Amino acid sequence: MVSVVITGATFALRQRVEVSTDNLIDRIVPAQTETAQLITAYSDQENRVRAFLLTDDPSFLTDYALGQANASQLQDSLGRHLTGDPVVHELVSDVASAARRWHQQSVEPLISRNRGPGPSKLTPQERESEEERADELRAELFELRARVNEIGMAEAGKADGARVAANWLTVALALAGLLAWTAVGLLLRKSLTRPLRTLVSQVNQVSEGDLDRAVHESGPLELAAVARAVEAMRTRILSETRHIAQMQEELAHHEKAERRRAEQDFEIVVDALDEGVIVLDSNAVIESANPAAQRIFGETDSEIIGSSLDAWPVFDESGVALLPEDWPGWPGELVNSQVIRLDRADGTSAWLAVTSRVLNTAEGVPYKVVMSFADITESRAAQSRLEHEATHDPLTGLANRTLVLRHIEHAQQQGRSISVLFLDLDNFKIINDSLGHGVGDEVVRSVGQRLVHATPPEDLVGRLGGDEFVVLAHDESDHDSLGRRCGRLLASLTEPIRAQGRQLHLTGSIGVVVSEPGDERSGQDLLRDADVAMYQAKTRGGGGCYAYFDVELRKGVQRRMDLEQDLRHAVRRDQLWVAYQPVVDLRADRTVSVEGLLRWRHPVHGPVPPSEFIPVAEGSGLINPISEHMLRTATTELAAERERHQVDVGLNANLSPRQLDDPDLLALVQHALSDSGLPAHAVCLEVTEEAIMHDPAAAARVLNALRELGVSLAIDDFGTGYSSLAQLRRLPLDTLKIDRSFITDLGDSNELRIIVTSIVTMAHAIGLDVVAEGVETAEQFDILKELGCDHAQGYYLSKPTSLDQLLAPYLGTPAE
Repeated sequence: MVSVVITGATFALRQRVEVSTDNLIDRIVPAQTETAQLITAYSDQENRVRAFLLTDDPSFLTDYALGQANASQLQDSLGRHLTGDPVVHELVSDVASAARRWHQQSVEPLISRNRGPGPSKLTPQERESEEERADELRAELFELRARVNEIGMAEAGKADGARVAANWLTVALALAGLLAWTAVGLLLRKSLTRPLRTLVSQVNQVSEGDLDRAVHESGPLELAAVARAVEAMRTRILSETRHIAQMQEELAHHEKAERRRAEQDFEIVVDALDEGVIVLDSNAVIESANPAAQRIFGETDSEIIGSSLDAWPVFDESGVALLPEDWPGWPGELVNSQVIRLDRADGTSAWLAVTSRVLNTAEGVPYKVVMSFADITESRAAQSRLEHEATHDPLTGLANRTLVLRHIEHAQQQGRSISVLFLDLDNFKIINDSLGHGVGDEVVRSVGQRLVHATPPEDLVGRLGGDEFVVLAHDESDHDSLGRRCGRLLASLTEPIRAQGRQLHLTGSIGVVVSEPGDERSGQDLLRDADVAMYQAKTRGGGGCYAYFDVELRKGVQRRMDLEQDLRHAVRRDQLWVAYQPVVDLRADRTVSVEGLLRWRHPVHGPVPPSEFIPVAEGSGLINPISEHMLRTATTELAAERERHQVDVGLNANLSPRQLDDPDLLALVQHALSDSGLPAHAVCLEVTEEAIMHDPAAAARVLNALRELGVSLAIDDFGTGYSSLAQLRRLPLDTLKIDRSFITDLGDSNELRIIVTSIVTMAHAIGLDVVAEGVETAEQFDILKELGCDHAQGYYLSKPTSLDQLLAPYLGTPAE
C-alpha cells in the first residue's frame, strides 16, 4: 500500500516537472528571447533616427519604420506567450505607451524638422528631450525583461523543486522496496545481498543529484527491473536538465550577440557624428575618442587616448584657465552646452559647447563620464561679426547709436557721470549735393578717424548717421575741461581734407550735455538734449562753436514741443486767423492790395508771434497744411469783401519753401480760387529769394505752372540771399519786394539810398514792379516816392489787422 502511494505521488511530481519544462521551452524561453529582441529593436530604431539626422539618408527612415513594425509584432507575440501573467501585460502596455511618447514627442518632430536639404544638428534642448523620452522607454523595457526573467526563474524553481521531490520519493520508493526485499532477502539466499546493496547505492546517487553515473543492472530479474526503472528516470532527468541548460546558454549567447551588434551600431553612429565624443574613466583619463574629437583636438587617436584632462588647456568664456575639476560635467555632473575655449598644440583655439553625463551609476562601480562637444568656433565668430555689425557704423567702423546708448546706460547704472558731445558738420549737405555722396562718404570717414585720434582711448566715438557724430566722455563734467575737449575736436577738423583731388575745409558745431549720477534722463533723452544744444551752437554763426544744454534751453525746447503739439490741432480748433496789411501805391496814394499774414491765438499762451510758430511749423512739416488753411481763408474772406463792397483790392499770400516742393500746390491754388470766386489776376503769390535759389530750375518749373493759372508772382525779401537780377530775369516774376533791412536806416544812409535806387532802376529795367517792406516813418515813405519805388508796406501805413477794419477807410472808393 505504501508503495502505491509513493508511486502515485512520484508520477504526479514527474508530470509537474514535465509541465514546467514545457512552459520553459514553449513559453518562457521564447518570451525571454523576444524581450531581448524587443530591446534590440528599439535600440536599432534610436540609432536609425540619429543616423538620419546626421546624414539625411532616407534609407535610415525606412529601417526605422521596419523597426517600428518589428517591435509591434514582438510585443504582440510576447503578450501571447505570457498571456496568463497580468503584470507582464501591464508592462507590455507601459512599453507601448513609452514608445508612443518617444515617437510622437521626440522622433516625429525631429524628422519633420529635418525634411529639408542637408543634415542638421540637434539643439541642446532637443537632445535633452529626446534622451529623456528614450531613457523612459529603456526603463520600461528593462523592467519588462526583469519580470520575464523573474517568471522564468520561478518556473525553473518549480521544475527543480518537483524534480527534487520526485527524486526523494523515488528514493523512498526504492527504500520501501529495499525494505521489502530485505524481508524477503532474509528468506532468500545470501547471494542477493551484494546486488541489492549496489542498487541501493546507485539509487542514493541519483537522489542526491549525481546524474552523471549510469545505474547498472545486476542480480535477479526483479532487481534488474528496478535498476532499469531508476536508470530510465535518471536518463530523462539528465536529458531535461541538459536541454534547459542548452536553452539558457543559447539565450545568453543571443543576448550577448545582440548587445554587441547594438554596440557596434552605436559606435558607427558615434563615429559619424560631427560632435566630438570622449569617454573618461574615474581618474579623468580619456579612454576613447571618436574621429570628430580627434579633429577638434587637432591630435591623433593615440595622442588623445590615455591622456588626462589636465593635459589639455581649456578656459571659460572670460578667459580664466580651468583645472580638471572645473571641466564641465566633471566629476559626474550633468551639464548641457557649457561653453569653453580649447587651445590646441598648433596655436589655434576652438570654442566648444560641452555636454556631459555619467555612463554608469551603480553603487560601488567606478563611474565613467561621457563628454560630447560641438565646435562652435565658426558660429561664435559669425555671432561676433553680427554683434559688431549691429553695434558699429558700416562706413566708419565707429560705434553706432545702439552701442552709444548702451554705453550711456551702462555708465548710468554704475553711478558714473558722463558727458555727451554731439558734433555736426557745418554745411555738409553742400558737399554731398555738389560733389556727390562718394566724396561725402570719404569726408565722413576722414572726420571719424580725426575724432578718434583727438579722443582719449577710454572714451567712445560714435556716428549716429549722416554727418552727426558723438563723443562720450566718462567721469568728466567740468565745463572748462569739456570746453578744451570741444576745442580739440573742432581743431581736428580744420586741417583740409583731400578727396578726389580736392581740398575741402570743414567746420563743425558741438552740443554738450552733462549727466551726473542720479540723472533720470535716458540715453535717448541725452542725445536729444545734446542735439538741441548743437543747434544752439549753430545759431551763433560762423561754425566751429559749441554750446551747453542748460535749463533755459530745456525750457525753450519744451515750449517748442508744446507749441508743435498744439499747432497740430490749431486749425481744427479755429485758433488760426488771417491778419491783413495794406500795400499802398506810392503814386496814387491808395491801397491796391493786402498781404495775408497768419496769426495764432493760443488758448493758454495768448498770441504767439509768427517768428516763433512759423519755424516750428516748418521744422515739423505742419507748414503745408496751415499754409493751405491760410490761403483758403484769405481768398474766401477777400472775395466776400470785394463782392460786398465792390472794392478792387488784390491779395498777396506767401508760399513757404516746402510748398514749392509740394506736388499738390497747383491743385490747392486752383481749388482756393474756384471755391472762393476770387479771380486769379487778383492774387499775387510771394516766394522768398532763399526758396528760389535753393533749386532755381525746379522753382522755375513751379512758378511757370502757377503763372499759367493767371496769378501774379513776387520775390520776397530781396537782397538777403544770393540771387541776381540776371537770374530773376529768367523767372516768371511780376513784382520785387525789397527786404526791410534796406529800408530801416534809409533816412540816415546815402549808401542805402544808392542801393535802393539801383534795385528800383534794375527791377524796372526787366519789367518788375517794386514794393518796399518795413516802411515805418513818413521820411522813409517820402524817400521811396522820390526814388521811384512803386509800392510801400509797413507799420507807418498800418499794422496787420482784420480785413473789415483795414478796408473801412476805403469802402467809399469806387472800384476801377
